[in-house]
Amino acid sequence: MQACEIAFKNAEGLVIFIDLSVYRLGAVKKAAYKFGDRFHVLIEVFEAGRAKVVLKAKARLPDPYYSAGEFCNEVLDQELREVVASETEGVRNLILAQAFSKTSLIDEGHESADYRVDPFGIGSAASSGSKKAPE
Repeated sequence: MQACEIAFKNAEGLVIFIDLSVYRLGAVKKAAYKFGDRFHVLIEVFEAGRAKVVLKAKARLPDPYYSAGEFCNEVLDQELREVVASETEGVRNLILAQAFSKTSLIDEGHESADYRVDPFGIGSAASSGSKKAPE
């Protein structure tokens, strides 16, 4: 079975089977929500780690299989968004905590530093063409 398999089209609509070991159910639901303007979407979860998605068009479509392929692409997009969100959660929480904190959560010396001060001589090394490391 493919991760997102367009199975068939019948009277109930386009039937797509999704492997939930590849895509999270949350990603499938978000994709379904995004397609809600064009389709009535029914999601059924099976115990075997699979989901059945039925897309029933609200209006006649020139190529329903194209729309089903777009749905699979949207499931992938939503899955990747969830992966990025989980990978960057710590940094995002730190930024939010710093933004709403009355005290600094980061080194206070860096917050009050003057951008014109160059303790390592970086600006003068660049203008003289020297690549010597600061001592």
